[in-house]
Amino acid sequence: MRIRRIDKINSPGLFCAVFLFLSLYYLISEAALESSVFSNATNESDYYASIVFSEKDWETALKFRKDLLSLGERREIVPGTLFYKYKPAKTESFNLNSFGYRGDEIKPKEKDEFRIIIFGDSRIFGSLLADENTIPVALEKNLRETFPDKNIKVLNFGVEGLTLQRTADAAKHYYKELEPDIVLLYSGANDINEAYMTGWKEWEPFVENAPLPPAFGEKPDEQLTAKIKLLNTIKLSLINDFSEFEKMFSKTDFAAGEIPSDKVENLNSFIKKFPEKVEELCNYFNDRGVYAAYIISPVAQLNKPLTEIERHLLFRHESFSPGLNLFTQRSEEGIVKALTKKENIRVIDQSRVFEGIKDTVYYDGVHYTPEGSRLHAEKLSEELTVIIKEIQNKNAEKN
Repeated sequence: MRIRRIDKINSPGLFCAVFLFLSLYYLISEAALESSVFSNATNESDYYASIVFSEKDWETALKFRKDLLSLGERREIVPGTLFYKYKPAKTESFNLNSFGYRGDEIKPKEKDEFRIIIFGDSRIFGSLLADENTIPVALEKNLRETFPDKNIKVLNFGVEGLTLQRTADAAKHYYKELEPDIVLLYSGANDINEAYMTGWKEWEPFVENAPLPPAFGEKPDEQLTAKIKLLNTIKLSLINDFSEFEKMFSKTDFAAGEIPSDKVENLNSFIKKFPEKVEELCNYFNDRGVYAAYIISPVAQLNKPLTEIERHLLFRHESFSPGLNLFTQRSEEGIVKALTKKENIRVIDQSRVFEGIKDTVYYDGVHYTPEGSRLHAEKLSEELTVIIKEIQNKNAEKN
């Protein structure tokens, strides 16, 4: 049965009846939602997190969100560079140290310390996650268990919204002062979204008082996200010919419309430029005697199987950004193909790290659940165990 478009209903009486039905449905749903677990959700990411997080993790997420928003604009640019960082702050949920990154104060490197720094985006920062569930903290725990006699420390240099170029500039800015044994570079999702919207860009250094891009959760909606979801469903059902779109969606692992013609060149330039930047960055550190590795981060579009929530999230992505899912899939595949062929740089391919996992690991289609973050850290620690042993063997040969 085809649903008639609301703007094609000619009878005033029928239009009023439909409008009355939707209004009653909305009001009843709102009343139910106000007394449910979703009553504390303030935006769309919160809505899905409230479904998939455990009760304890959801309570932590609510406190994290409240503390994060209490800081106002918590980021600041570093003039003359491509990156921005956080302003130092301490809340009940997390600490932003004097360097401007999440975690305890960074002390001078100890003589026996093996220091790893992860430069990355909000997934490294750990949006909505308790400290112990962030990738850097979980990674340090795993590596300390593998190397009990080694003083391993992992520093979290993740910032919301950072792309490869900005991440790379932060790494170049700090590595001499922090003396890392391993530099890990983690990006991809923001780069792909940016490429979809505007194509590849070479960013210029920030000048004084330059504007910052929107932060994760910076401006939460005043109404419950559940209401937004309901209204979007109505809009898609009655205005955007939802039935035809769902037929396409049901035939694939996720909603995958064709990439719009004006985005194809964006895709091609991204697949070419991004691996070149990764290679350039890794060589920068290799030439200076610093071990560097690029982590190909996972995207939901390559994950199998997807849960019902993840499928729904990707469907919504597609409904508002036509072709984005296929653009993301092709971008990730192109990055993997290009980078894994390069023998002069170290690449840690985590693009399919969630393969076969049946639980929801992306609570909003991009960011990881606490369990997803811990699992990612576990898989990453396996790769780093090999790297650390290689470094140990090389050092032993020198001595």
